[in-house]
Amino acid sequence: MINRAVFNRAPLTPNSMAGLPLGAVKPQGWLREQLEAAAKGLTGKLYTFWPDVKDSAWRGGEGDAWERAPYYLDGLVPLAYLLEDEELIAVAKEYIEWTLASQREDGFFGPESNKDWWPRMVMLKVLMQYFTATADKRVPEFMFNYFKYQYKMLEKQPMEEWAVARGAENMQAVVWLYNLTGSKFLLELLARLNEQTLDWTSHFASFPHTQSMARLIPWEEMKTGRAAENAKLTGFERPYYGQQYHLSHVVNVAMGLKAPGVVNQFKSGRKELEGFHTGFQKLMKHHGVAYGMFTGDEHLSGASPVQGTELCAVVELMHTAETLLTTGVKPDGLGDLIEKLAFNALPGGQSADLLYHQYDQQADQVRCSDGRHNWYNNHDDTNLFGLEPNFGCCTANLHQGWPKYAASLWYATEDEGFAAVSYAPCTVRFRSGKTPVRLTVETGYPFEQTVRIKVEMSEPKSMPIRLRIPEWAQEATVSVDGAEAEAAQAGTYHVLEREWQGGEVITLTLPMTARITRWGRKTAAVEVGPFLMAYHPAEKWEKVKDHPVIPTFAVSTGDAWNYALVRGSELKLDIENAVPAPFGADHAFRVRAQAVRLPEWGMSGDSCAQPPVEPAVADAGTEEIELIPYGDTCLRISQFPYASMK
Repeated sequence: MINRAVFNRAPLTPNSMAGLPLGAVKPQGWLREQLEAAAKGLTGKLYTFWPDVKDSAWRGGEGDAWERAPYYLDGLVPLAYLLEDEELIAVAKEYIEWTLASQREDGFFGPESNKDWWPRMVMLKVLMQYFTATADKRVPEFMFNYFKYQYKMLEKQPMEEWAVARGAENMQAVVWLYNLTGSKFLLELLARLNEQTLDWTSHFASFPHTQSMARLIPWEEMKTGRAAENAKLTGFERPYYGQQYHLSHVVNVAMGLKAPGVVNQFKSGRKELEGFHTGFQKLMKHHGVAYGMFTGDEHLSGASPVQGTELCAVVELMHTAETLLTTGVKPDGLGDLIEKLAFNALPGGQSADLLYHQYDQQADQVRCSDGRHNWYNNHDDTNLFGLEPNFGCCTANLHQGWPKYAASLWYATEDEGFAAVSYAPCTVRFRSGKTPVRLTVETGYPFEQTVRIKVEMSEPKSMPIRLRIPEWAQEATVSVDGAEAEAAQAGTYHVLEREWQGGEVITLTLPMTARITRWGRKTAAVEVGPFLMAYHPAEKWEKVKDHPVIPTFAVSTGDAWNYALVRGSELKLDIENAVPAPFGADHAFRVRAQAVRLPEWGMSGDSCAQPPVEPAVADAGTEEIELIPYGDTCLRISQFPYASMK
């Protein structure tokens, strides 16, 4: 592991936070169990049987030479090193060694059969993580030679298609290497890459996608009509359905949200500084759902709770938020977003054992089937649980979610301190200046409301420790060694700056209450702390496609699900007996709410129909229903009609 955090060099925009090397944060408790489930689940098995990675050209095979293996390694590498799993490390190094050995004299690397810049952007992310875990000096030299090649070749071989939409991934890798080496040509390379990348900053400022793409540009027109006419605006040599396709593609949007912050590091301005927050606010206004992000099945699909969101987009939006914390933009809301996704949307699209996943999940999901759903352009099997529902990109890419979350719990700060971005049990071992520091986070959070942080070091040291106070934590308090607790303001970083002697214990209390939030079609959701709560009908799993390792399952229910919450009724929270355990377990964490059945709310194809808007119902028939964390469900109602009594 490298022993320093890397901050922006001049003339890049200063950043106050930098990521810690892979391995500096070691997950413990329920989070380690979650990662161990991934190692036993799809992540730990995929390389043994799935041709796209098992026989990949990125491993010297005859298989896929594009994005699949790089995507997979982007999750496998951090998982392997966080768990110190020698078998998975050995597997990851097969691909890494092949990749390092593939570099030609001119600096280009990767499978000869595929010249696309895009998959190499993903492999650069893999190599950066590998370097911080191992300090393998070959990696910076390798990247230097590749960027020399890219610097010379971009004009002759411009970026195309996916690379044009996702060029910020390449730019962030260049920033990373510049901060290590200070090589001046990298600054010019950043400018050239930016010229060929979609202008996400301007797009989020104007943002024309204020309704579902099904209404804005029907799919057949997307392929053949207005969108293709705009292709020249993107700089594509071979347009792939054109500008509107890429600007509305949900994974591109999730990645594109980091672009203003990445560009801000070398071309800073108000629009760049505010780009993420501007874009995310508009996306949530027009396409947002209660589990914390925007819909897209496969393109932006409006704010209906029965539209889908691609699991690829969930993990990419998490990575976007984790990256933006290092770019110098305001950290406002980024930690809350990471937790909302990690504790809701990420587990909500996977089975409890992390073997099976959905391509699309729904906020209101009462049937997972190979049937008619109102997707924009995804296939009928998109919300089945299996190996490869719809496209295989999520099969390859979902693996980064949990490991990168675990590796990004804490960041280094420019004043030799530490910042807690999210709370989960872990041990942090790093340095403040030259002083070794160990922070031990003992908690069951988010299933517990108290976080205890033990501070240990080899000698007394003055440094700040910054604790993120979630936006929902209106009554948060902080104390050190049992001293009188002081209030901590929600939505800020609470700073503890002192000379630490070693042995101190920080106690952070984050009281959680049940609250109602409002969403599209005037629906109501129940939230507790970072959790979205959901009504969970009994699930019947049925195998619909056999496979020797990962079969495919449909999920249905015979239970009633068509409940409306009663406006103004009491929410009864029981969190005291919650059990910190991987998602999908019985956490004994419940909210009881008053609800009423709506017989007229039925099915539309294989999805539930749109929820009725603020129905008025008779006083008779009210009953108490139980809600559990969204991430513990596969079938659920999480956005309810909000009913008033006649």
